[in-house]
Amino acid sequence: MSPDRGAARFTPSRYPGYLLAILVLAGCALLLAEPARARGLFLFSTPEAAPPEPAAVIPPGAVIGEIRVVTHNIFNPDKPGENRWVFRAANHLHRTTRPGVIESQLLFRPGDPYSPDKIEESERILRRNAYLYSAEIHPVLREDGKVDIEVVTRDVWTLEGSAGFSRAGGENTTSFNVTDSNFLGTGKDLTVSRIGTVDRTSDLLRYQDPNVLGSRTRLLVSVADNSDGGRERLEIERPFYSLDARWATGLRVFHDDRIDRIFKAGKATDGFRHEQDFVEAYGGLSPGLRNGVANRFRVGFTFSREVFRRELVLFPKAFVPENRTLSYPWIGFDSVQDRFVVERDLNQIQRPEDLNLGRQIHARLGFSSPALGADREHWIGEAGFSQGWRPGPGQLLLASAGGSTRWAEEGAENLLVSASVRYYLRTFGKHLLVASLSGDAAQDLDDEDQLLLGGDSGLRGYPLRFQTGDRRALFTVEQRFFSDREIFHLATVGAAVFFDAGQAWFLESESQQERQLLKDIGVGLRLGSIRSSRGAVVHLDVAFPLDGDDSIDRVQWLVSTRESF
Repeated sequence: MSPDRGAARFTPSRYPGYLLAILVLAGCALLLAEPARARGLFLFSTPEAAPPEPAAVIPPGAVIGEIRVVTHNIFNPDKPGENRWVFRAANHLHRTTRPGVIESQLLFRPGDPYSPDKIEESERILRRNAYLYSAEIHPVLREDGKVDIEVVTRDVWTLEGSAGFSRAGGENTTSFNVTDSNFLGTGKDLTVSRIGTVDRTSDLLRYQDPNVLGSRTRLLVSVADNSDGGRERLEIERPFYSLDARWATGLRVFHDDRIDRIFKAGKATDGFRHEQDFVEAYGGLSPGLRNGVANRFRVGFTFSREVFRRELVLFPKAFVPENRTLSYPWIGFDSVQDRFVVERDLNQIQRPEDLNLGRQIHARLGFSSPALGADREHWIGEAGFSQGWRPGPGQLLLASAGGSTRWAEEGAENLLVSASVRYYLRTFGKHLLVASLSGDAAQDLDDEDQLLLGGDSGLRGYPLRFQTGDRRALFTVEQRFFSDREIFHLATVGAAVFFDAGQAWFLESESQQERQLLKDIGVGLRLGSIRSSRGAVVHLDVAFPLDGDDSIDRVQWLVSTRESF
């Protein structure tokens, strides 16, 4: 690249995104500055952390006595700044979670032997609920030697009618929804939404019940009317809900009708209609948690029929894949090592996060045969592995790998192998440097599947689905900044400076363009919702591509709502 061209590329007057980047950085510095400087401008408040109380010393063999569940509303009138009419009105309109909903999820009952492990795991189970801001369990030793358990939770606002907008890779996504993830305080989720993406517009009605009739059974029913088809889904499952759970069973059924598009250089070049009918049932047994490891064995049966047809209106000359039917019994094995830790300000802002640093293994193998209704014989397998480590103070290292394939007489089909590693390092006090590397390799993928890379898959400075191939690699380094303050007691603030580098390519291709490594830099603000069950973190990013041709916008604007930083 010539010097003149490079200079023109980074001229702020030509690309106003650079001015926005400066403003974002200035805003980040202000937001993360001394509270006294910012409070007058933004009505910031700093949560007051209460000193931890000393844990009760519970003697061995103690038995659980009474269980008291205390469910707090969204705002705390005793906290400075939250005793205002608007917050009191929100508390009045909100139906607090019913104590019975909380108690049904606990792993202990009155009369059970006291177990610190079950206390910790019950806290983790409660923290999975999107309708809870916090969940704490405190043992209280009585004079008679029994242990009373106090469970304290605080709700978030769950009844929402909202409109959403996101932009990545030069494309927009919109959504409109009315949802209540804690309907009348019962823990049930009811959603009505309209979502518009680059692929389709979808009208969705969904109901989820994580504890049917107070049991461990989960239910999901959803119906979607899409601009290019539709989807119906039913799932009912009694999972391995805890490390010591001894059995599980489940049924999953769905019908999907859609148009699949094939992309090249970010543009849809081909497409076809894809209908799928899927049914899967399974049962599982486990000896429970033994020596810190839970081993689980599953058997099941899966039926999948996929039919492809030419889409005459949009892609009249497109290639259409062959129809495919799989019907097979399978066996599976899972192993989970119990090494959970609780972190804060990692992938969320001011929220506790449960991470398992233990070894986790998953494997499954089945055989599909025409005798069971399949179109041909296949061995079908998948496997996965993950583990975490603490290399030193203030550091975390998480690694995972997995793969899946079908195997016929001709060899492997639809083979996909993936691996990733992520490193966290505390910097500048409580702030965080995150570096991640991921890679994928594919062989003889089904025609409707692609390995894509672009603005919607981690390469933030480029159009979505910009590169395709049978190999893919992505490296990201991001400096994250966290703030302790709350904006109007409704949101938390963070910031990020990032660099991405990635490539998707075909192993046998000689095209220089298809083998080009792409890089970008950028800055962003993060707004974490602390009083709402939806929209965990809002991302406002500006990214600048460092490679590519003149067809790529020199500034990429990204607005999205995600579940993590």
